[in-house]
Amino acid sequence: MEKLRILIAEDDVSIHALYNKGLTDEFFEKRFASNGTEALEIYKSWGPDIIILDIYMPNMTGYSILMRIRNDFNDNKTTIIMATSAQHNEDIKGCMRLGIQGYIVKPFNFKSISTEILKCYQKGENQMNHINEAVRNGR
Repeated sequence: MEKLRILIAEDDVSIHALYNKGLTDEFFEKRFASNGTEALEIYKSWGPDIIILDIYMPNMTGYSILMRIRNDFNDNKTTIIMATSAQHNEDIKGCMRLGIQGYIVKPFNFKSISTEILKCYQKGENQMNHINEAVRNGR
């Protein structure tokens, strides 16, 4: 079975540990970025299947990275999940308009994080299947 490539953009090392504990090496190939610039570099060179973006990071916010990926790189295929400790509805609504597949509120339970991420990934795959079908049918 091929592992899912997951890029985790998070500046808090204690949260890195939670992701590492909850996302087993058996199913996920993980890379971590501690700031926005590093996250974009890894995205461009590695091509992850899933990206988890902390909304508030040094150098560049997760929201800015999301905008670059969706608009500048025209990538609507990569599953993007926002992660935040703030539950500001406006932040989440803005991200949803740019096409995220879900969001995680920190702190999270590491025991259920892989299930949550896989649900978001499956949602992204289903969205792409509907788009591809519509294109094939000339809609």
